[in-house]
Amino acid sequence: MGEQVNPGELESFERVTRARDQSYKLQTLVTAWKQQHEAERSLRQKVAWCILGALAFQILLVNTCFFLIGFNVLHVDADLSKIFVLAVFAEIVSMVLIVLRYLFPQVGTEFLQLIKEL
Repeated sequence: MGEQVNPGELESFERVTRARDQSYKLQTLVTAWKQQHEAERSLRQKVAWCILGALAFQILLVNTCFFLIGFNVLHVDADLSKIFVLAVFAEIVSMVLIVLRYLFPQVGTEFLQLIKEL
């Protein structure tokens, strides 16, 4: 048997234990959040480079076709060439908007709310 414990010491021990438990939960949560964001950032970077590479190739292809039509190497109706260039331009703009919206979302407050709940 050890020394006798009084109620004040028991309350102090309970507060310290509760604080240690909350600290462990918070530390685990922050570590998981950090790992998740690093993985997402890496994946987003890879996807963004692939999309940008495809867009660069498409821009190069459209410019080549445009110059070939201009130098009469390719014989295409004028209206068809206008529609082609506008359609590709619209596709490029829409892909850039998709990249900006989904690969770089606005930072939410879900993580901060979760910390407050702890």
